[in-house]
Amino acid sequence: MSTFFSKNETVSKNDNMIANLIKNGTSITGDISAQSDLRIDGKIAGNIQCAAKVVIGSSAQILGNIKCNDLTIEGKVKGNIEVGGVLCFKANADFEGDVKYKKLVVEEGANITGSLTNTTSVVKPVNTAATVSTTTHNGQTTAVAQ
Repeated sequence: MSTFFSKNETVSKNDNMIANLIKNGTSITGDISAQSDLRIDGKIAGNIQCAAKVVIGSSAQILGNIKCNDLTIEGKVKGNIEVGGVLCFKANADFEGDVKYKKLVVEEGANITGSLTNTTSVVKPVNTAATVSTTTHNGQTTAVAQ
């Protein structure tokens, strides 16, 4: 019977806390889909879709689009991103692309090239029927929409 890990291999506490980990030195070409947290320290050429949190580590290089709930970027990302929760650019982040986010945190030193669009803008309904009252004082008429 073969085992994936040898008995002598130790796993760090950080590795145990992350559901999915792509370590430095690993390169993947293709799309990634995950339902739980994902940390990437390697190289990815493809799109990433995650129902939870994604952390792009300082050694990571991503070429592709990312769609997830929460995202922290410490490394290099080139592509468009869409975040349903909190997007955090750490000080050493290097990002190029377009962003759609709900909450944004940018540390001083982060390099961001592209557009940022907040998707939480509140749309107020248009009042289709307005009441206009006019008043005249000293020969001047003032109209006020209510």
